[in-house]
Amino acid sequence: MQTHHISLLTKDAKQNIHFYTHILGLRLVKNSVNQENIHIRHLFYGDYLGTPGSVITFFVLPLLGHRTDGNHFINGFRLAIPTGSKSFWNERLSNAGITVTETSDGLQFDDPDQIPVTLVETDQQLTEWQIVPNNGIDPQYQISRFLGTELHVPDVSASQAFFEKLLNLTVTNNVVELEGAEQIKLVPTTDFSQITRFGRGSIDHVALKVADEAELLRYYSLAEEQGWDIEMYRDRGWFKSLYIREPGDNRIELATPTPGFSLDEPILTLGNSLGLPPKFESLRPEVMAYYAKQGVDFSDDGDLSWADN
Repeated sequence: MQTHHISLLTKDAKQNIHFYTHILGLRLVKNSVNQENIHIRHLFYGDYLGTPGSVITFFVLPLLGHRTDGNHFINGFRLAIPTGSKSFWNERLSNAGITVTETSDGLQFDDPDQIPVTLVETDQQLTEWQIVPNNGIDPQYQISRFLGTELHVPDVSASQAFFEKLLNLTVTNNVVELEGAEQIKLVPTTDFSQITRFGRGSIDHVALKVADEAELLRYYSLAEEQGWDIEMYRDRGWFKSLYIREPGDNRIELATPTPGFSLDEPILTLGNSLGLPPKFESLRPEVMAYYAKQGVDFSDDGDLSWADN
């Protein structure tokens, strides 16, 4: 099993877009809104195609305060960079005024919402169509995918059982082993008095990829049979999703890889305007009118041609 995407919260859309496209060189592949609440913007970043496994998404909440990490939360994420590119990224980030720390497995820094991000060298490089053009980063150095995150939980053994029994994954030394270098670390929390409160930089959920809708429905039935806490099943248009709360109360999503982000707009212009899956298309006038009052027209955020060379 591999990762599909991770979804977080940010306070400032322009700052977020600048960091993830201009600094990290990802493509804004979908410039949309939260399907549960169209008054919340939803930004999707990834490789040029928005390949499942390369995707990082953000819900934009301008009035968002600071987060409080209590006895359960998801913390930070890891991204893959090609072998031999660590020095390039250290220099690029440092030149951008970002404090970088070398760790045992890569480079660690914080994004503008104080989200810990770690770049890890792997042998994976983007294929020709996945390469993001005009972002000022040579293809041999470009970020290839999302590698995983940390689940902070009050009972590691209970969370471990979730991944082993429902998803048939191997957990070794508190690490959920996914394909390749991908993994989810289970970290025991120690402060049971602190209540978790979402804020800027909080992670809403992490998603793992399933083969297709048939497999997704099989997991739905299995989760019911095993008694896990199912939140909802949703057709997001670009993929179908099953949301489950693991025993630590963190949200885990299972998602299909298709139809993909080109369902409603051409690949060449992904992210350049408001993207809506077909069943939400009738809401376009309402969405555009609401965001026009906020000074957002969805037309000026996806172009990377201005990036440094």
